Amino acid sequence: MFTTNTGRLQPVWAFVVSAVLSCAAFFVAAVAAEAVAGQHYLVLEMIFRTLLAAMVIGVYAWLLTIADGVTTHRIAALGLPRANGWRRQFVIGSAIGLGLTILAVVPIAIWGDANLSIHFGTRTLVRVGAVLFVLLVGALAEEMMFRGYPFQRLVEGIGAPGAIVVFSILFGAVHLMNPGASVWGLVNTILIGILLAIAYLRTRALWLPWGIHFGWNLTLGLLLGLPVSGLRIFNVLARTTVTGPHWATGGSYGVEASVTGGIAVLVGIVVVWKLPLRQLVPPVTASEGPANREGFSAIQP
Repeated sequence: MFTTNTGRLQPVWAFVVSAVLSCAAFFVAAVAAEAVAGQHYLVLEMIFRTLLAAMVIGVYAWLLTIADGVTTHRIAALGLPRANGWRRQFVIGSAIGLGLTILAVVPIAIWGDANLSIHFGTRTLVRVGAVLFVLLVGALAEEMMFRGYPFQRLVEGIGAPGAIVVFSILFGAVHLMNPGASVWGLVNTILIGILLAIAYLRTRALWLPWGIHFGWNLTLGLLLGLPVSGLRIFNVLARTTVTGPHWATGGSYGVEASVTGGIAVLVGIVVVWKLPLRQLVPPVTASEGPANREGFSAIQP
């Protein structure tokens, strides 16, 4: 019931265990960060996201060892193989994230009104460095949790379509805790989850979805000074206030709760589905590591 005939933990049970441990890691990291940083929100984010990334990577690597029998190349097996082309996929992902953000924001300039203020100085440079670190590590932590080991085991257990549905809904639900969350924000975040899941399945690696995630948040929060899922803590270089129809601006949650944001994500899904991408196979033998059940014809166009 709990293990396969080769001694591995059943994929669905591996998903359940990893999901529980992910929640525990999130809670521990949040409590520890708040205890150290107090009300210094940027410092809190740096500590929280770093701890969370380190904890989930450690937990998943441990699960790979005891549940799947993978004793070598565990970071690669989690979705970060340093195979030929990994840097290119991260850069392509970042460019896609940037382009989709611009596509989502352009309608504000047409149907709304934006007021941009720029802040620059020595202290600003330090804060920009801190935000870059938070965005990079934070995107990694979320990709590990939502497209990493738990997602990979669920794909193996119930197939890609079912796993995409489950994790995209979870990804959207988690963001309901953010300021200004709305139904449109939930729908669009679910769509973003689908986009990132397809990006993983097209490449069998996290470099592309990590890049998309990072590029979207970087462009939206740091470069354009707009809310990122309702959060304003990344607007240290620029801060933009917008007025206009809610369907274009998304209100206080930002363009991720707008109709145009949803259209941009749908465009992104088509782009990632059609791009000529190759899979970055981790250096784990078939007898040593887990195999993935296929679905949607292995998510290949």
